[in-house]
This record gives sequence, structure tokens and C-alpha cells, in this order.
Amino acid sequence: MSFRRLLACPPTPLAEAEKAPAGPGVWVLTDSDLSTYYYVEACQTLRVAIPHLLRGGAAKRGESIKPRLAEHLGIPDSRVAKYLADHCVVRWLQMDEDASNFAHFLIAVLRPALNE
Repeated sequence: MSFRRLLACPPTPLAEAEKAPAGPGVWVLTDSDLSTYYYVEACQTLRVAIPHLLRGGAAKRGESIKPRLAEHLGIPDSRVAKYLADHCVVRWLQMDEDASNFAHFLIAVLRPALNE
């Protein structure tokens, strides 16, 4: 049920990611066509975690996704921010419980390119 709810969430441009709820949940970074999944993460505060990571902050494993996205796309690091702004969207689902387990499920099912 949560899987369907997440996929039914409206895609939000990254410039509007600060509109995410202040609570915990799971978010998914995709291309604007919703055909390629780049990254999935569970977090304590969606409103803070999404913009932080996309601005170059560290992911849970302590590294930014930007260098990995540049490598995946075959573009210079300096062009990643523009690619994210022009070609990517985020969807989120606020969850008070089991966000981490749900994120692991999404990673297994969606196989996002930047989650290892």
C-alpha cells in the first residue's frame, strides 16, 4: 500500500523540495519522465534532508550523491546541479514508522542507480 501511495505522489521539482513535510519519511529522486530512479533515502526530516543532500550535503553513508550522479551520467561534476534542476524531480511519503524498512524495500524493487 505504501508503495502505491509513494508512486501516486505528485513529482515535485527540486527547486520546491523545501515544501516537503517536516516529519520523517522516505523520498525518491527520479528523472522528470519518472522512468529512471536515481536515489532512495529514509530520513528524520524530509524538509531538511532533501534540499541538504541535493545541495551537495552528505548522504547517510557520508558522501554526496553528486559525484556518483556525474559518473553515472558521464558528465562533469560542475554540470550536475543544472542537470538536477532541469531534469529531476522528487517524490516523498511521510512515515512515522518503518521508513527505513520501506526505503530498503524500495531500493530492492526500484534498483536506483546511486544506491549501492
